Amino acid sequence: MERKKVAEIEWKGVIWRAAYGSLSVKELLTILKGFGPMETLEFEKPGCFRGHISLSLSGEGVKEITLYHLEVLGNKREGQGRAALQWLKKTFKGQLFLEDPGVIRVRNMNFESRPFWIKMRQEGLVDVMENESTFMEPQGDEASPRVVAKASEGESRSSDTAK
Repeated sequence: MERKKVAEIEWKGVIWRAAYGSLSVKELLTILKGFGPMETLEFEKPGCFRGHISLSLSGEGVKEITLYHLEVLGNKREGQGRAALQWLKKTFKGQLFLEDPGVIRVRNMNFESRPFWIKMRQEGLVDVMENESTFMEPQGDEASPRVVAKASEGESRSSDTAK
């Protein structure tokens, strides 16, 4: 039985492929240009970053970028997470949604990366964080938010994201 090769393309300096199942090159390009059905795509800019996103149009015709996973690569990581988010917003010209940061779906989240996501939300690079109220709670008299971990015992949920 011959195994079907997963289509992979380089588009705007980044390598793209279907995260689940397989898509043709034409289907990938259609989705990336904002005209296709919502699919979860893997992306990688070698030596810089990689992750998973889905692209869709809202009922009002606004592009929505949903980020499920972001990992910064390489030795020099400072500022690369921010640069990746800026690149995604500029490339797709839409609102960036962070899917359940550290609570359910974003992989490899750790306590060190949570302040990064909070800061990116405050800076406007992340437009919406799903379950944002469960992600941050005020801590006593302090002005800064406290990160709240809501994962069940024994579960590993995080996004190894650089600052």
